[in-house]
Amino acid sequence: MQSPLSYSLQEIAAKENCEVLTMLAVNADTGLAAAEAARRLKQYGPNSIEDKTRTSELLLLLHHFKNPLVIILLVAAIISSFMGEGVNAAIISFIIILSISMDYWQEKGARKAVEALKKSVTSKALALRDAVLLEILPEELCPGDIIALSAGKIVPADARVIFAKDLLVNQSSLTGESFPAEKTSGAVQKPSDDLTSMSNIVFMGSSIISGSAEAIVINTGAGTAFGKIAEKLRQRPEISDFAHGMQKFGYLIMRVTMILVLFIFLINIVLKHNLLDAFMFSIAIAVGLTPELLPVVMSVAMSKGAMRIAAKGVIVKNIAAIPNFGSMEILCTDKTGTITEDKIRLEKCISMNGMDVPDLLRLAYLNSFFQSGIKNPLDNAVLTFTIPDISAFQKVDEIPFDFYRKRGSVIVKHNDKHLLICKGAPEEIWKICMGKDGLASNEHQVYNSLSQEGFRVLAVATREFIPRNGYTKADEEQLQFQGFITFMDPPKEDAAQVIQSLAEMGVEIKIITGDNHMVTEKICRDIGLPVKGIMLGTEMANIPDDALQKKASATTIFARFSPDQKNRIIHALKAYHRSVGYLGDGINDAPSLRTADIGITVDSATDVAKEAADIILTQKHLLVLKEGILEGRKTFGNTMKYILMDLSSNFGNMFSVAAATLLLPFLPMLPVQILINNFLYDLSQIALPSDNVDSSYVKKPHSWDIHMIRNFMFAYGILSSLFDLAAFYLLYNFFKVSQPQFRTGWFMESLATQVLVVFIIRTNRLPFIQSKPSALLIISALLCLLAGWSLPYLPFAGVLGFAPLQLHIVGYLSGVVIMYLACAELLKRVIHRYTIKQ
Repeated sequence: MQSPLSYSLQEIAAKENCEVLTMLAVNADTGLAAAEAARRLKQYGPNSIEDKTRTSELLLLLHHFKNPLVIILLVAAIISSFMGEGVNAAIISFIIILSISMDYWQEKGARKAVEALKKSVTSKALALRDAVLLEILPEELCPGDIIALSAGKIVPADARVIFAKDLLVNQSSLTGESFPAEKTSGAVQKPSDDLTSMSNIVFMGSSIISGSAEAIVINTGAGTAFGKIAEKLRQRPEISDFAHGMQKFGYLIMRVTMILVLFIFLINIVLKHNLLDAFMFSIAIAVGLTPELLPVVMSVAMSKGAMRIAAKGVIVKNIAAIPNFGSMEILCTDKTGTITEDKIRLEKCISMNGMDVPDLLRLAYLNSFFQSGIKNPLDNAVLTFTIPDISAFQKVDEIPFDFYRKRGSVIVKHNDKHLLICKGAPEEIWKICMGKDGLASNEHQVYNSLSQEGFRVLAVATREFIPRNGYTKADEEQLQFQGFITFMDPPKEDAAQVIQSLAEMGVEIKIITGDNHMVTEKICRDIGLPVKGIMLGTEMANIPDDALQKKASATTIFARFSPDQKNRIIHALKAYHRSVGYLGDGINDAPSLRTADIGITVDSATDVAKEAADIILTQKHLLVLKEGILEGRKTFGNTMKYILMDLSSNFGNMFSVAAATLLLPFLPMLPVQILINNFLYDLSQIALPSDNVDSSYVKKPHSWDIHMIRNFMFAYGILSSLFDLAAFYLLYNFFKVSQPQFRTGWFMESLATQVLVVFIIRTNRLPFIQSKPSALLIISALLCLLAGWSLPYLPFAGVLGFAPLQLHIVGYLSGVVIMYLACAELLKRVIHRYTIKQ
């Protein structure tokens, strides 16, 4: 026997039942023999979804130390410890642990998603073994097993239907279809790779709504469509836009640090001829250059944001995703259950032949109420739409629905007559109406128009009989056509508001669904979403990646898409956009939730989707998305404040040190003074996560711009160095102070410019007048500045290498600081006008 795994589902779906049985070498009457089942189980493995390659938790943890910023911080901690700065080393080590822990737990969440997949298929299976129907664990199924399916059961493996009776399957979690899928046993003509086209294949994880069936197992475990989704979830999460920006930023810091530190080290050796002093000074510079508080600022900012939006119904599973939330330019969303209610609703009735709408509704209600089969979602929609008075009607007989006729009839007694009420597919109803296909052309036009609008349409027809006993399918003829009833999975009440709000915030919506494109287009019209273009999953196969990237950007609706195709679209959009979000709630959405920069789901989602997502909306009101995006932008804004301020100050100091090394016969600042300066400066910015963010900033998405950061760093660094050189001149040439006083003076001027420039950089607007910082930031900055300027006048100042300065010198240095801040404001305006795109 050729391995079943070597046959594609399309090939299996196109074969007749007898061919499928032959291909899998199994007898339809007896099923597999126990010995053969055991052999196949050994050959193909258990029918379970599990990761065969286990990596130790320690190795998974150590993997996160490859991050360049973590490497910088690790080196800084070692250097601080070597220099005897135990407090600094402890702080930096804590930051490293915090950063690593966040990444590690994020990855661990992905592994939990696979476990959730395994747990979602727990019911036992009925399999035919040695001509006996046995109840076995799903893990014991193998290719070739014949299984029995009935209403309420979960399909335990991908299987080909060989017998079906009234079989309806809910496979929305895999395909995104709003309506149950009808499954039959006949061969499918030219099936595509779209799961919805395979009407004789049932998939692992889907559920039987009504009817019964026998099916032969084709794929098990990882070979199933369900298992392939699990395989996607096992892969490491793709690097997000924000993480990628952090990586590039880390490499920038490493390059500049290495160049400057090496330059300063070599110059000090050549000019000062003291290797030990040069080495100690250089490693102090290296520590000073490191933005060691960046992970803390980010963590605190993200944690605060997470707490704020949690109160509004947004649970943040991975706080590292909050900045991506703010950077999001594209939001891709599944339709069913996210944009729509995932609840079929009767929309409208269109009566023909002069019948009143209430009478047409009553006919539909009578048919749904009296039919004895399992009520499908369409019947439930009719029964819940209205409750007419049917006390004058009494059921006489029934002609049950079947999938060959695609209609069902009930016969009721009314006014001493029997009335046959038939409801079903319009094409099938017309065949049994008076005149057969000779109906008025406008009825066909109405039906076509309704279908194009995306409605699911059923037709109603009737016929009166003189009372008699017993009715059969042969009585379904010469009926009078009465009208149409239409159904829709309606959009959520706040969907239109969400679309409008997100559009105003610069977030474009795209819908990726497994459902029909006409249905989806109708939903888009209802919620006010402009449709730029429509793409079907069948178009994907022959489109290369570069062409797909362009087409995806110009498309709004992606219909009939499989999980793999959804994933490919997310990749294509990420190539053109800075940050892409995905909102979905089904099993089929899990890979896309992982691939996107920000994965969002709802509280009613499958466990698999919840595990794969970064954000869970606990409220049905999708407007809370707006709150999450705003918090993400605030977090990103405060993070960028720290980065720009830290780089402008630190690199300005380093340029100044490089210049001082060439011009002065002594070290401009002692290593311990550099570390104290760095510590106080960083401590002053600990309140940045609580800072106010300008309303103009959060109106549009933002992301990393390394080119802008580099330009900002050099522009402000040079400006800062120019004022440092002015301070050098005043201290060394004008006031001719001693070496300790020189170091004290530069320490005070350097600390003041670093601490106070945050009020300039934190906003594009006029500081304090048009944009007010938070009170906590003002207090922390002033306290740290006061502490630093007090050090030279404390009893132990000499131990640290400080010496008091006369008040008039402090006054001159204060003037330098004020002039620097004024120039920094002017430079900011120039940069934002000509360099930074607004």
